[in-house]
Amino acid sequence: MKVLVIGGTGTIGSFVTQELWKRGYEITLLVRGLSRQVFPNELETSVVHGDRRDVSLLRTIAEHNFDVVVDLACYEPQDAETAVQTFSGKIEQYLFVSTVDVYTKPAAVYPVTEDAERNPRKSFAYAWKKAQCEEVFFKAHREKRCAVTIIRPAHTYCEGVTPLLQVFGWTTDHLDRIRKGKPVMLHGDGTSLWSSLYAEDLAIPLARALLNPVAYGKAYNIASEEIMCWNRLYEIVADVIGVPLCPVYVPARVLGQVFPEKALWCVENFQYSNVFSVALAKEDLGFATRTSYRDGVTRCLRWFAENGGFDNSDSPRFDFYERFLKVWETSMRSLTETLVRDTGSVG
Repeated sequence: MKVLVIGGTGTIGSFVTQELWKRGYEITLLVRGLSRQVFPNELETSVVHGDRRDVSLLRTIAEHNFDVVVDLACYEPQDAETAVQTFSGKIEQYLFVSTVDVYTKPAAVYPVTEDAERNPRKSFAYAWKKAQCEEVFFKAHREKRCAVTIIRPAHTYCEGVTPLLQVFGWTTDHLDRIRKGKPVMLHGDGTSLWSSLYAEDLAIPLARALLNPVAYGKAYNIASEEIMCWNRLYEIVADVIGVPLCPVYVPARVLGQVFPEKALWCVENFQYSNVFSVALAKEDLGFATRTSYRDGVTRCLRWFAENGGFDNSDSPRFDFYERFLKVWETSMRSLTETLVRDTGSVG
């Protein structure tokens, strides 16, 4: 099988590439650059360095008689249109890696199945554009331009990226704060539900979808079956580090008002429970959560310890965090005292 992987060196792509290599497939990567050294020395792949938006380059690559395109780097509807125009009639299957964020939030019913409403807010640009890309690829499938399969991962992590997201996204200063015994912010009261999947566990079902007629025209949720509240996720990380957790709870609405850009993902996504059915992926692709969250966290924290550590929370870059906490905690004490004084205790 000849496979073109677009964006094959990132969090998901590195494990997908290794899994395809293990299966003996002939692999070509189209990448802008290697994100990290992830491949064993003996792994033989053809690597094309370039931008997917270089239409002439994409057309040249399309002439190499690939059976399948695995696209891990399509974020714009126009890029999806270009891909369909370029590869139609030249490949058997196009596998697009989308996201569970295409679903409407909050969901009407949990767990969220693949046929749930997909209407993300335009203010959540990442999700909205991914949903538009899906429509482009599904249209190509209906028009029989190529068979299409869509994979919708939930949060996925591996060595080199944080296994624990925070109210401000993907930096690792919060891990440094935990390690140093500092207070860390959690949105709401920490009880919304979340799951985090080790990337290797996604690569296996994705590989099983290639040239698999059962998967043609379908979308699959891929998410960890370990569903936990944010409190528990943070507790596990603190426990692996070997320190007590010092959480400070802040409403997502407040974070969004004070930090409209930094807290965007928290407001649009993290504050809602993210619970997804993986029954279809289990049935068709043999998906299973093979790596526990604790084991995945242990691997990631070991990697950070061996590769320069976390972002330094004492850096001036993160001064805003400490300033906010001081004002927040002072304001909450004052508010509580005022409410008790003016309304009286009820009990």
